[in-house]
Amino acid sequence: MSLTLNFSYGSNMWRNQMERRCPDSKFIGVGVLKNWRWFINTRGVANIVRSAEENGDLVYGFIYTLNAHDEAVLDTYEGSPNIYQKVKGMTVELLRSKEAPTAEVNEESTVDTLVYIDQKDVTDGNIRAEYISRIHRAMEDGIREGIPTGYFDRYFKPFVPS
Repeated sequence: MSLTLNFSYGSNMWRNQMERRCPDSKFIGVGVLKNWRWFINTRGVANIVRSAEENGDLVYGFIYTLNAHDEAVLDTYEGSPNIYQKVKGMTVELLRSKEAPTAEVNEESTVDTLVYIDQKDVTDGNIRAEYISRIHRAMEDGIREGIPTGYFDRYFKPFVPS
């Protein structure tokens, strides 16, 4: 069975949510996508956009394996292809691995991943009320897995009330 590596940067970093949505998914570790910026878009949910290298922006996220069924389920949750588009082959640096990956990881510790990106709604917006608690849980899990608190302070806190 072929598995896809997924890089999740928003509420799917809340491990419990991801386990409920995609029960066969496996957490691989923390990854980072360089020269991208995290923000809340006008729909009130997380998104990422390319950023100039000199800005030093990056996006941390969780890398999961997905089988075909879980990927189809995640497509539905992400509103793909109408809201979020599936971008395949995005190279993410694997910073920390909780377990031996079941997909190819090369010697530079980079992996090609599937990332859901809303390529149309690239304007900063206000977070949806129902999304706040899920993002807080994602932040807690991110810190627990070693994502620096400074990352959340810089990118999440301007959009996410305490």
